[in-house]
Amino acid sequence: MRYINRVMGPSSSRAIEQQSSQPSVEEEANGEEHVTYTPSFAPLKEYITAVIGVAALTVACWLVTPLTGYGSISLIFLLGVLLAGMVLNRGPVLLVAALSALSWNFLFIPPLFTLHIAKLEDALTFATYFIVAITVGSLTAQLKAREHLAAQVQLAQESERLRKTLLDCVSHELKTPLAAIGAASQELSRLAANIQDSQVLKELAGEIRAGSRRLNRVVDNLLDMNRLESGVIRPKREWCDVRELLQSAVDIERESINGREIRLDVPEEIPLALLDHTLIEQAVAKLLANAGSHTPPRLPIEIDAEYKNDRLLISVSDRGPGIPIDAAERLFEKFYRSNDHKTGGLGLGLSIARGLIEAHGGRLTAENRDGGGARFTITLPVHVTDMNAMEAAS
Repeated sequence: MRYINRVMGPSSSRAIEQQSSQPSVEEEANGEEHVTYTPSFAPLKEYITAVIGVAALTVACWLVTPLTGYGSISLIFLLGVLLAGMVLNRGPVLLVAALSALSWNFLFIPPLFTLHIAKLEDALTFATYFIVAITVGSLTAQLKAREHLAAQVQLAQESERLRKTLLDCVSHELKTPLAAIGAASQELSRLAANIQDSQVLKELAGEIRAGSRRLNRVVDNLLDMNRLESGVIRPKREWCDVRELLQSAVDIERESINGREIRLDVPEEIPLALLDHTLIEQAVAKLLANAGSHTPPRLPIEIDAEYKNDRLLISVSDRGPGIPIDAAERLFEKFYRSNDHKTGGLGLGLSIARGLIEAHGGRLTAENRDGGGARFTITLPVHVTDMNAMEAAS
């Protein structure tokens, strides 16, 4: 559960900070969500902004009065109230409405520089303006609050969906290997005294090793996602041999791809690339693991690399079922698993791979191959050199 909190923590804490003085969403005992609006006090700077805004608008109105007459000035002030309602909270908006009404009376309605209104029609106009300005300001602020409340409800629903998905995935992914490890260790304890068959020992040890590897993968994925969301990943670029980098990624996932043939196609003349070896290696390893989980054992997985137009292109291709047309982008969402998904996993691998590539300033895209299967392409802007130049420099 600590690992779950670390994954969900960064986004949740940001949401809490945004909601500190805004509408909130609470969950009742029966599981239903109840939306409440918590009144908040606008910060002092909004009131200062309101006063300065009314002052600036008053000066502008004073300059255009000879052209428009004082009657039209009320419309300009009313427009200012509407604009204030779009950016300020309710209190400052009401202050704008009141100050604009008083300014219009004191500076524009005859007799000037008094709050006295000589004409009955001007008094009626002023009273109407004051009521309309206060009402419009209040309604505009309420509309803004409701829009924000709707956004918070949507955020709460999305957070709840992610929480349930995460708990469901993690509970399944933890229970399965733990059950296998427990059964294997229990069988080892029972047979330890008189076991004669070394093959049985190997099988039980293999079950424990496979379960441990699966648990480590779950924990690593959760920690990697937490690192990406917290923004602590910073590329540390160094000169890398692309072929060695890809071969290292293959070695990391050798067991998970279960002996499938890996066809590595890298031109001999490809230059050295200035990139973060660890980040790109992990991203390619995630793509290999994904290809291995969707490709039949008899079919190979292909890795290609080339340098073109100041870009390093790395593609991982398979001959699996391919990508549903409507899921080309959803594949990279956290915890996304297609409806026909039969393999294990949290649905984090592709999301982590894209995050690692984007942290490096690159792009990760997916497409279907001609003849069946999927291709994932990494595009990285890199500086390159060649081996001869490096040897000459040394």
